Amino acid sequence: MFGQGHPGHQQQQQRRPPSHSQWAAQADAVPCAQYLCPDTLVCVSNPVDCPCPSVEDVKCLIPDAEDKDAATVTCVRESNDCSAVEQLYKRYTK
Repeated sequence: MFGQGHPGHQQQQQRRPPSHSQWAAQADAVPCAQYLCPDTLVCVSNPVDCPCPSVEDVKCLIPDAEDKDAATVTCVRESNDCSAVEQLYKRYTK
């Protein structure tokens, strides 16, 4: 009844994000003297150097309005470039 046990109906298993303690244990296992990217656990010299978590994503940098040497990283999917992010940035910084 209600589709349970019916062939072709499979329950989708939801992936749960790792708990803080699981993430902390993984992060502790990665040797890094500089900055450890929270999503990918890659060691880089600056947070802006972190890669996007998925290979399908495009990494876009949004410049900081006050600090010309700083930027915010945004990962965009379903796009080959950062034009949509740049348009939004220009729209909201006018």
